[in-house]
Amino acid sequence: MNNTIKLVGKKRVSPNDIVLLKADANYTEVMLKGGEQVIVSKTLKEMEKAFTQFSSFFRTHKSFMVNLDHIEGVQLNGVKSEVRLIDNFNADISRRRKDAFLSILRQRTAFG
Repeated sequence: MNNTIKLVGKKRVSPNDIVLLKADANYTEVMLKGGEQVIVSKTLKEMEKAFTQFSSFFRTHKSFMVNLDHIEGVQLNGVKSEVRLIDNFNADISRRRKDAFLSILRQRTAFG
């Protein structure tokens, strides 16, 4: 099974099982389906390089990268925009990335 991402040690997961990646200083929290969380000792920027091959991932904010296949909704406020994901995960959308994010969503789904 070559379409997996190595997280920690021998733990490999399918990209489809990853809901969200969240930056935490020099670590990245990887949120998996079912609510499991794995801490990886790489920055989100380093992790992002491994995910460029998968079109379902989008960097919504300097601290968040989401799996577009697991979005339940988007909340757009003047001050704070947010993505709601499965398993009660949420991710911020930066003002700078909002237009690109919404454009990708429109291409992929019936949003907007």
